[in-house]
Amino acid sequence: MKGLWEYISAKAKYALSPRQVMSLIMFVLGIFNMGLLIFFVIFSIYPMVLVSMFSVTLYIYCFIQASRDKNLLLVFNLSYAEIMIHAVASVLLLGVDSGFSLYIIAMLPLGYYASYNFSSEKKSVNPMLYVLFSGVAFCFARILGSSMHPLYSYGNKSIDRAMYMVNYFVAVIAIVLFFSTLLNQIKYLESQQKNQNKKLEELSKTDALTGLANRRSIQERYEDSELLQESYAVILADIDDFKKVNDTYGHDAGDRTLKAVSAVFKNAVRGEDIVCRWGGEEILVFLPKCPLENAKDRAEAILQNIRKLQLTTQEHSSFGVTMTFGVAISEEAGSFTEVVQKADERLYTGKQTGKNQVV
Repeated sequence: MKGLWEYISAKAKYALSPRQVMSLIMFVLGIFNMGLLIFFVIFSIYPMVLVSMFSVTLYIYCFIQASRDKNLLLVFNLSYAEIMIHAVASVLLLGVDSGFSLYIIAMLPLGYYASYNFSSEKKSVNPMLYVLFSGVAFCFARILGSSMHPLYSYGNKSIDRAMYMVNYFVAVIAIVLFFSTLLNQIKYLESQQKNQNKKLEELSKTDALTGLANRRSIQERYEDSELLQESYAVILADIDDFKKVNDTYGHDAGDRTLKAVSAVFKNAVRGEDIVCRWGGEEILVFLPKCPLENAKDRAEAILQNIRKLQLTTQEHSSFGVTMTFGVAISEEAGSFTEVVQKADERLYTGKQTGKNQVV
């Protein structure tokens, strides 16, 4: 019951596909018309018995087609036409007070469901055609039904009133289910779109090889820090002799080296820190509210873990790598670019004085 309430309240976390919707509708309409068939037989309204027999046969065919996901628009149009014909015939034979004209009203918005679900680049469904057709059918049934005496009756006013109320509630339920189905579909697609946009945004801020942040995402973070006048530290690291790794062991080994080194960096930083692939084999770490000594200790810890790495080639031979680090803080420069430049100068100094160290 909770799931049904969420569905009709358009709060469901799922949406039925057009095939599922049409299959379910054809099944329900088939059962409903079977009930009408029995009802009309009991009251000897034989023209409506024939109409209901035709309707049940039609819905069996439509259910088979919908279950196979074939000709869904044709299935929709056949069921739509059947409801119009059935409603008009019922009004003419049983009178306007029978309540069957309410089904025509319930069908007014269904053209929009068809337009939303069955339109494509090759074919377009105009919902106003269904609206106009329903309007004409309703006016025809009401005017002609009001001007002539019903040809059949149930023989009891209580049954007349009960049948009207049944038709009223069925029409209301049909309208509610139609709108809830359409809204659930729209909300589900919107949710999918948001998730897709989120994934695309993450991809736009992430380096594809290493999974680290890229320059775009780190730019947003340091701009926030500068706006808040928040101190920060920068660690700039470069893999020593990375060209030699590629030349000796191949580019595949180079890629695996970058991934392994990146994993060490990601595991060594705080939640608020950002690790970024700065370019090539360079990795930059942005550390908000981090003093120079703390940043230096962090870099030393990362370097120790890098030294422990043992990487393998496709030939199963192993090799290790080292890195050189330059560390700087925001108090030493006027902008993020200058802080990175200061860290880069220290990194260069480290390269010139033996590599495999933190400067």
